[in-house]
Amino acid sequence: MAEAANVRQNLQNVPSIFEISAAETLDNLVYPALSKIFDYFGLRLDFKLWGSLRIREELSPLLTWLLQYLYLRKRASSFGESFYGLQRTVTTTGDLLNRRQQFASATLLTFMPYVERKLRSRIIRHEDTSPWEQRLLSAFHAFHAAKAAHTFLYLVKYASNHSPIFRFLGLTLRYPSEPPKEDQWTYVVLKMLEVLAFFLQFVQWWYSNDQRRKVGGTLINPEAMPRKQLPKEVQQSLPQRGECPVCLLSIQTPTACSVSGYVFCWKCIVSHMKEHGTCPVTQYPISLDDLVRIYET
Repeated sequence: MAEAANVRQNLQNVPSIFEISAAETLDNLVYPALSKIFDYFGLRLDFKLWGSLRIREELSPLLTWLLQYLYLRKRASSFGESFYGLQRTVTTTGDLLNRRQQFASATLLTFMPYVERKLRSRIIRHEDTSPWEQRLLSAFHAFHAAKAAHTFLYLVKYASNHSPIFRFLGLTLRYPSEPPKEDQWTYVVLKMLEVLAFFLQFVQWWYSNDQRRKVGGTLINPEAMPRKQLPKEVQQSLPQRGECPVCLLSIQTPTACSVSGYVFCWKCIVSHMKEHGTCPVTQYPISLDDLVRIYET
């Protein structure tokens, strides 16, 4: 009876799916925004571990985990959930998270999106993926389908949690019955971090794919040295009009790069993009979406 009463109380005190979605969106902004900041300053882990094994990894996943664990430890909620006044509790009892649940929540919040982003970026760059990576990506597709089903059940008030992760951990989101108890320094630090949320949103917007394509059209290409000032051997190796800058032959299946404006053979630019991820001439970062086929009439 007591457990049933707690479940009913939690169900009546849970937030709407719109608030949950907003909190998840804010949580998903933390890692990519921090990645852009660290990449701009060139901050990465790069050290020799053992023998020929060398670790080259970004710092943002570790910092994202520490941030989420701090919020889960102090407020029983993630960074985004705390921003929208939500709190994680045990579904059956209504208690706050214990240490194991805090650690598991921070780990799943951080490393599941991180691994998925890494896999999807490899596919976008057309890199070869191993069978276990393909199976892992299929597992992510199955997870998103299960999450959509949970969201529907949550909307019709048939489920007490909106996600398979919450169901696995035995947790649910609700409004806190009383404000969190924390010292003054903790309150100031967490409030400062919440103010940074607006900065993170701005960074992510600025570096989003759509914005990058808009800015890509305004990038100034490097000024080329006049052909007459180049050595003769270099002049002879330069592409002539109608030649591909990569293979130096007549362009086959002409394809323009929208970032730089140069035209290449389709096979040449795709092969170069898979290997380097940049325009062969300007060295600007490009993706498959930046390539435009030119059809001759």
